Amino acid sequence: MKKLILILATIFLLTLSNSFLAYAASISDSEVNSSFSITSGLDFSKGAKSTFDKSRIVTGKAKEGSTVTITVYEKLLEKEEELKEIDKYEIVVGASGYFSQTINLNVGENIIDINVTDINDKSANISTSIIRKKSEIKNELEQAIILPRSRK
Repeated sequence: MKKLILILATIFLLTLSNSFLAYAASISDSEVNSSFSITSGLDFSKGAKSTFDKSRIVTGKAKEGSTVTITVYEKLLEKEEELKEIDKYEIVVGASGYFSQTINLNVGENIIDINVTDINDKSANISTSIIRKKSEIKNELEQAIILPRSRK
């Protein structure tokens, strides 16, 4: 019975993850590196990522004095194309050129939009998606025991 639950949970997770892959933005390194770059916390090379984490630390590099605005949205279930703002973080980049921000993730799909505006008012924008799964699913998967079948 536990094996069946584990198999069904795995299929559910794979199906749910694949349904959001088409939404995540993809962007080439040359576009990002022209004015700023994200060094860790987010991956723009692939589709939506899944996690059980309640937060994510986003770090990056931009020109000194630039303003980095990180906005986290969720999709409204009744209107797929409409987004609701959950959190907004604003960071002014210091002399080192590096920035870091912990962002909170809600259960479900989190659309993360990053806008960087330098001191000359030139701006660049990228976005991606992270799907936070319920912790109950993680607990069920951790507690599931799979026993190898004996061959007869």
